[in-house]
Amino acid sequence: MDIKNAEASFIDYFKKSYGVFEIKEFASLNIETTLKYYPKGSFLIEQGKPANQLFYLVSGLTRYVSISYEGKEFTQSFREAPIIAGSTKAMVQRTPALFSIEVLEDVICLEFDWQDFFSRMKDVPGFLQTYAHMLEMLFIGKEERENAFVQKSAEERYLDFIHNNPNLSSRLPLQYIASYIGITPVALSRVRKKLANS
Repeated sequence: MDIKNAEASFIDYFKKSYGVFEIKEFASLNIETTLKYYPKGSFLIEQGKPANQLFYLVSGLTRYVSISYEGKEFTQSFREAPIIAGSTKAMVQRTPALFSIEVLEDVICLEFDWQDFFSRMKDVPGFLQTYAHMLEMLFIGKEERENAFVQKSAEERYLDFIHNNPNLSSRLPLQYIASYIGITPVALSRVRKKLANS
């Protein structure tokens, strides 16, 4: 994957995902970017450290994970390419990240400085509408996830995860799935056993 193909993928992603992005050539955006490779087990950003970068994942799979003071991991989400990744709070407020982005499968990505990216993109036709729609989708997903923890059982949350992520369930360690749906690996094993016998 060379940078030109990665940049073309970036434009294509925005057009297909949101439909209002009006740029045809990445070069016309005049944005500084670098093509990066992150191997499995590395991190795009790390909890507690500055994270001013916005990432466009051309390929790969990541996990958003935060660690409590007691050392317990909490899986917030999984992001599979092609997709945008980063910490909105850390980028906008220039504060340390509240979570890490762990690479689960080797990542090739475009990396931008958020402030430079936004200052140049805000005047691009269709970008602000696209950005607003992205934020809407994030907020809707957050509301649905929070509601699931209140209204749904562990079994229902597991079934929802399998239904919504058919391409991921076989590629993820069970402890990550358990962490994502808010139960222990032992409890997830019981859920899976119950479903297998039903």
